Amino acid sequence: MRALRAVGLVTALAVAASISCKKGGNDDDDSSPTVQPGGPESYAPKGSTPPVSVTLKIVFAENVALSAMQAIAAKYEAANISLWNVTEGQIRISRLRISDNAHPGSNSNQYAQLNLSGEDVCVWSPGAFNGPGIAFVLVGEGRFGRFMGVPTNIANNTLMHELGHMLFDLSWSVAPVLIDEYDDPPDDPACMMELTYSPLRWCSATNHLDQPGQPRSCWDQILIDYPAFTYTNTNTMPAPPPAPDIDYTDTP
Repeated sequence: MRALRAVGLVTALAVAASISCKKGGNDDDDSSPTVQPGGPESYAPKGSTPPVSVTLKIVFAENVALSAMQAIAAKYEAANISLWNVTEGQIRISRLRISDNAHPGSNSNQYAQLNLSGEDVCVWSPGAFNGPGIAFVLVGEGRFGRFMGVPTNIANNTLMHELGHMLFDLSWSVAPVLIDEYDDPPDDPACMMELTYSPLRWCSATNHLDQPGQPRSCWDQILIDYPAFTYTNTNTMPAPPPAPDIDYTDTP
């Protein structure tokens, strides 16, 4: 099961690892006024006041049809609803900026050789997605120090797991982000950083099983670094969030 469920968090620790922290992007956020704009960032900056909205700049490695871009947009729209629920209305995706033909001829495991500084997400076809894992997040890459690599056929649960890695800037010792709980026993099926994550939620003090590689539950650490956030253990919202604004740039 562990071998099959290899969703990767690749932590870039130094410039020597060929992955350095690169910032960029000055686009204004034109999200719905019903939710407080969070700026152009692809994650929630530490200490953010909810509700936070994020913008994701998504590129396809190859030149693809507009329909393929619309299909990945639909996956992130569905993830936006799930994200709104698991954060109890505190984070949503406000804008998707989608383009193609960014890294033609590349495979996903060549990420260290690619210029990812203007991107948040790169999408490869299943045939060109050869790891790490079945999807991955890099720390220290992308527009704001977070980068996600996914195949076109990514499932919502996997996408939510990767958003768990991507969205926060944490101060605990194990990593600056939420980590894979399946790296350490005992298994904790109550958390989407684990293997089963049903129903979708992050672990909290009420359901977290102590693990030697993780000092506390996901929500306990989130609340330390985001003191304006709250958690009631409902993991749902009575109404869905506004749909993201979507911009397409389709290479002819």
